[in-house]
This record gives sequence, C-alpha cells and structure tokens, in this order.
Amino acid sequence: MSEQQLEVKEFDHPPLPKNWLRTVVIIWLGQAASILTAYSSIYAGVWFVTETTDSALMLALASLCSMLPQGLLAPLGGVVADRFNRKYVLIAADAFVGTMALIMGMIIAMGHVSVPLVLIMGALRSVGQAFHMPAMESTMPLLVPKKHVVRVNTMNQSLWSMALVVGPVLGIFLYTVVGFQMVLFLNAAGCAVACLALALAKIPDFHDDSDEARHPIASLKAGFATLSADRGLLILCGIVMAIMAMYTGINSLFPLMTYDHFRGDGYAASLIEGIYGAFSLVGIAILFIWGGGKRLLRVVALSGTFSGIILIATGLLSPSMFFWFAVLTAISGVVESMYNGPLLAVVQKRVPPEKLGRVMGLFSTVTALSSPIGLGLAGTCAEFTGVAMWFVISGVVVTAGGLAIGLLPSLRKLDREVAATFDEVDVRKTNPTVENAAE
Repeated sequence: MSEQQLEVKEFDHPPLPKNWLRTVVIIWLGQAASILTAYSSIYAGVWFVTETTDSALMLALASLCSMLPQGLLAPLGGVVADRFNRKYVLIAADAFVGTMALIMGMIIAMGHVSVPLVLIMGALRSVGQAFHMPAMESTMPLLVPKKHVVRVNTMNQSLWSMALVVGPVLGIFLYTVVGFQMVLFLNAAGCAVACLALALAKIPDFHDDSDEARHPIASLKAGFATLSADRGLLILCGIVMAIMAMYTGINSLFPLMTYDHFRGDGYAASLIEGIYGAFSLVGIAILFIWGGGKRLLRVVALSGTFSGIILIATGLLSPSMFFWFAVLTAISGVVESMYNGPLLAVVQKRVPPEKLGRVMGLFSTVTALSSPIGLGLAGTCAEFTGVAMWFVISGVVVTAGGLAIGLLPSLRKLDREVAATFDEVDVRKTNPTVENAAE
C-alpha cells in the first residue's frame, strides 16, 4: 500500500505549557510516592490472603475485587476526564484512595483485619483508579512534544516496575514488623504527596465544552463512536482483551506459584516480584532511550509473542527449578516492559484530544473487564489443572495474540498509519499563558 493511501490522523492540540519538562517531572514524582506505597499495601493484602486461605480461588477473587469496579466505572471516569478540569479530577481520585487507605488502616489497627476487609479495600482502590487512569492517560500526552509520547508512557510504566521492586520488600517488612495498618497509613501519606504535586504542577485546563459533553450518556456514546469508527483500533482492543484476560489470571497466581509449586515462602515471593520489577526497569530504560521507533505495533507484537513463550517455559519447570523460574521472570520483565508504552501511544495518536479521556476510559474497560474472565478461568482451572499447567495454557493464548497483532492486515495497516504521523512536524509552541490557565 502506498503512503498516499494511508489514513494519517492529525488533531489540534493545546499549546505546550512553559517548562513542560518540569511539569511532567513534578507529576511523575508525586505519582511515584502514590504508586510505590499503594503497591506495598496491595502486596501486603495479597500475602495476607495467601497465608490465610492458601487458595487460588480466593486469590483470584481478591484480584477480581481490585479490578472489576475499575472496569465498570472507567467509561464514566473517561467522561468526567473530558468534561472537567483533568487536574482536579486527578487530585480528587488520589485523595479518595488515600482517605480509604487511612480509614482501612484505622479499622485494622483496632483489630478487625479479615479477608472480606482486604477485598473491600481492593474494591475501593479500584473505584479511585477508574477515575484516575483515564484522566492521567489523556493528560500526559498533551504535556509533551508528540515525539516523546512513547517516552512519557514509558516513564509512567516505570513506576509500576519500581513498585514491583520496592513494594513487596516494603510491604512485607511493614506487614511482619509493625503490622498491616502501617502499610495502609504509608499508602495514605503517598496519596497526600501525589495530591500536593498535582496542585503544584502547571496543567492546562483542556476539556470538552460541547453540548454533547454535558450529557453523560451522549458523551459516552461519542466515545464509543470514536473507537468503533476506527476498525484497526477495534480489532486491537479485542486482541488486547484476550491477552489481558490471560495475564490478569497469571498475575494473581504468581504468589501461589512460588508458595505452592516451588514451595517458597513470603520472602521468596517477594524476591520473584522484585526480580521482575528490577528487570522491567532494564527494559524500560532501553525503550526510553530508543523511543520505540515508528512501527509501534511491531514492538507490541514481538513483546506479546515472546512473553507467551516465556509463560509456556515457566509452566514446564519442575518444582526443584526455582532458580530457572527466577531467570525466566527476569527475562519476562525485560520483554513485557516493551508492551504497554507503545500500545498506549497508538491509541493516543489516533484519537482527538477532547475525546481521549473517554476512549482511554473505554480502553481501560476493555482490559479491566477481561479480568473477570481471566480470573474466573485462572481461579477455577488452576484448582483442577494445577497452577503450573495454567501458565502453559495462558502462554499459548498470549503467544497467539502477539502473532495476531503482528500479522493481521488491518493492524499492519494501522501500524503504518501511526508510523506516518511521526513524519509530521509538531507545530505546537510553548505558551507561557498556559500556566495561568492551569490555575
């Protein structure tokens, strides 16, 4: 297909804020405090459920409670992100999560810790994330030159990898030494730091003032229409849903894989999580320096394919091969870190900025609502087939999804169209008045 036949979509963007790099760094540091402490509390909760129940089904249920509210409410979160000042939406979401962590910590400090309470805690955090993620993912691309979109997505992704290194260690330490409640109090403090950073950051007030955006149902329909009108994105969403369904189940079973299949303890589980996070940072550093190139879906396809192969190999390990489990986990950390940043950039480059919150909300819903499928399959099937065999089954599905992204004609066309946008000059200029608008 010739370049003239490609559908190159370019949209008007708000002017870049003055000192845009400083703005991004301030936001990133605040989110680092929030995410690192949040992952500590998440891991403490997961380990509490693991120790208390030793059940794959209960671990799957805990993960379901932490993802289902986000999946159901993310479209509404996208509507809110497009309709209102995204800066205040982000502050409100972080404040809600921090307040819930503080309340739960106080309840646990009074001696009322239980599995149902951990499930409620996960569900409430998921509600906050339903509003936070669409607002964040639709804001950050507008704060940087478009050639750096993959890099800023990679920066955000690096927070989760850092959390995998710091979170388990900090969560286990506080959980075993000073109690579960201290992990939650730390999470509340991290959210407070994130709110302060957002308050100090100069974020342009960019939202949709149209009549359509004032009506939630009409606004949501417009988001659906934008996504469904792009055949390539629609097919991509379906494949991503299948891949994420498998990965959600696998992620929920990682502690049990260590605990049950390899006969490890809490520190062994922390070690595996830390290894994954550390080597994810290696992959993220490579992607950040490289930038992902122009053919972003090719990177996504390779990442998905090799990630699936690694899952298959992991499931075939014998219980005495914990060392090789750690090695494969390290390799998967590097490979999987190449997935999300380019994938999000493809969506961000194909959607008008004023509708980006809604589409990112829908995209979050597609991935989050794949969680009940994956968790249901993982929790149920792992009880009968064993945890290791479910790694093999999931690996086959993930590998097939990665190959489909790389080989389907409609997605190869989408990849070429997105690549063509890199040849366009970013005409946006930094605008000092944007800082005033941010206030």
